[in-house]
Amino acid sequence: MSRVEIVADNERSRKLADLVVDFFFEVLAADAAGKVDDFLSAGFVDHDPAQGTIVGRAGVVAKLKALWTAFPDGRFELLEVIAAGDRVAARSVFTGMQNGAFGAITPTGKTVRVTFSDWYRIEGGLICEHWQNFDDAGFHRQ
Repeated sequence: MSRVEIVADNERSRKLADLVVDFFFEVLAADAAGKVDDFLSAGFVDHDPAQGTIVGRAGVVAKLKALWTAFPDGRFELLEVIAAGDRVAARSVFTGMQNGAFGAITPTGKTVRVTFSDWYRIEGGLICEHWQNFDDAGFHRQ
């Protein structure tokens, strides 16, 4: 695991930041969608505008499967994590060659580099809400 800059306003927030870092490396960056139950609450809500019809933890699993199918060599790099109260923000970059369809986008065989910003709310030791922005326009240009 590469070194990630973590900024937290107290020890409790630091523990929440560590949870998000673990989620990032053990699930998102590891293509281990089967571990989402270890990190996401049963009532998890994803506020991602591209959520689709599958919601909750199952929606996260579906999105991850689609991502890794389209970008089998993809990798995330976690750059920075900031935590305060029950919120954690993470900034990352995804890089990978698109070898499979991704939603309505047909395979291009090109390598893309896309920046992400994710916000999480933690409750009871699990991630219960998620919001996300990414460079959609940059992704489509590539």
